[in-house]
Amino acid sequence: MIASRMLEEQAAALAVMRSRIDRARALAPSGVESEWAGPARRLYDAGLDELHRTISSAQASVDVALADTRRAIDTLAGHVG
Repeated sequence: MIASRMLEEQAAALAVMRSRIDRARALAPSGVESEWAGPARRLYDAGLDELHRTISSAQASVDVALADTRRAIDTLAGHVG
C-alpha cells in the first residue's frame, strides 16, 4: 500500500533526524567551570542554555512526530489486515 510505504519512509527519515539531533547535543559545548566571569560569561551561559533548550525541544518534537507516524502505520495495518 502506498500510504503505508510513505509512512514507513517518513518514520525512517524521522529516526535519522532524531539521530542527528542526538549527535548535535553530544557535540554542543557545555558550560564547564572556568575562571572566566563577567557579562560576557553570563551571555555565553545564557546562549548555551538556549541552545540546549532548543535541542531538547527539537528532540521532543521529533519524538512526537515519530510516535504519531508509528501509530498511523499501526492503524493502517489494522485496517488492511
